[in-house]
Amino acid sequence: MKKILISLAAAGTAIAMVPLFAAFEAHVINVTARIENALEVPVKFLEYGTVFPQEYLLKDVPVQLSRSFLAEDRVDDVEYIIRQKPKCAITWQGPSGWEYDNTVGPDGTHIYTATGHVTLDPVDRPVTDCGPAPRQLDTSKGETWGVLPLLCPYLSKDENTEDGSETNNDGNMPAFHEPYTIVGHQIVWNEVKGRLSKLAQDIADNWVIDLAVPCFGGYCAQDWADFVLDKNPNAGDPNQWVQPIENEHKVFGCDLWIEVGGISLPPTLGCQEELDAMLVLDRSGSIDSTELGVLKNAAKAFVDALVPSADTAHIGEVSFASSASLDVHLTDDGAAVKAAIDLLASSGLTNLQAAIDTAKTELDNPGDGHDRADATSPDYMIIITDGAPTTGGDSAAAAAAAKAAGIKIYVVGVGVTSGTEDFLKNTIATSPDYYFSAADFDDLQTILEGLVSCE
Repeated sequence: MKKILISLAAAGTAIAMVPLFAAFEAHVINVTARIENALEVPVKFLEYGTVFPQEYLLKDVPVQLSRSFLAEDRVDDVEYIIRQKPKCAITWQGPSGWEYDNTVGPDGTHIYTATGHVTLDPVDRPVTDCGPAPRQLDTSKGETWGVLPLLCPYLSKDENTEDGSETNNDGNMPAFHEPYTIVGHQIVWNEVKGRLSKLAQDIADNWVIDLAVPCFGGYCAQDWADFVLDKNPNAGDPNQWVQPIENEHKVFGCDLWIEVGGISLPPTLGCQEELDAMLVLDRSGSIDSTELGVLKNAAKAFVDALVPSADTAHIGEVSFASSASLDVHLTDDGAAVKAAIDLLASSGLTNLQAAIDTAKTELDNPGDGHDRADATSPDYMIIITDGAPTTGGDSAAAAAAAKAAGIKIYVVGVGVTSGTEDFLKNTIATSPDYYFSAADFDDLQTILEGLVSCE
């Protein structure tokens, strides 16, 4: 018995030497975020008022990047869609026809309407659910809550603004279409897509929403078919767009849903601890002395923003006209690169192939004392040009070889034609996302400094 007591005492001593931890300890990490909308849509609703068959009425809907989005330097572009959905409202028959409750709340929107939620029943027929009525109905007045006759098929959507330095990046949809189709067991919305980009100076779209007013059964004009097919040659049988006579005098409705589909970061040189980058600068005769001066300043600002050092970014510079020259090897000496840029003078033709090959040779030669191992120091080429190649060999093949060697190619086209932009964007750059369009040389510095951001 004594031995047992000693054993217990020894065990107790051993346990007492182990650190004890509080069973109810807690640590609090305070997590906060300010959530902002990427888009601003100033128009809250479109009122066409009383309309008549075969009228064609236009309303504008601006869609623009929000002030918060414009102020945030981490993000660049927004892709969005416009869908059409059924509208639910409280309606009643007044002395002069059907009416609906269009009371507006403090936020400028209708507070007694709702968007109908479309689902499929067990046999794939669409069903619209309006949910509960938003207020008590006045049954003595004959108020009802439900889906308004659908106006969506008669609305066209066309974006009519320039898209900054990009080619047209927005869709369109003519009137006389269904808001959705049933494919298999799913609803597929017929939607249009839009895109806004800070870097391309495309910060606002204006959508023109046109109402092509339908006629009612038995009262359509003889040129109804021409009216429909003129607005939409793919509308099919014009008779399918005729409204039943019982809908005459009623209020029609449709909700336009503008939904953000994606927010993109601009492709940049990233946050690598090491990288090797070659500036490839056009100095052909089409660039006058003033423009060349602006180009030099922008290129030197890029060097400063990159902050070259022995252990981080190395940068070199190639310039080209009728031929190409390696003006400075890859180096951590930013002052040397800027000095080489200052010596550039413009003349001659545009030999893009020679420029790409020269930069590739510098970037694809590890162990030469300039290029470092690609595994730790990825390679980049930043080409700035004001036009298409006018001499030299196959620049497309040169770009393909550089990309095959693992070099990412950025291209900035300055004031180029649409055909040249297409070539530079889709053939020379690593991908269209690696192409940047500058309206003139004054836009260069902003674009180049943006490439150096670290997200």
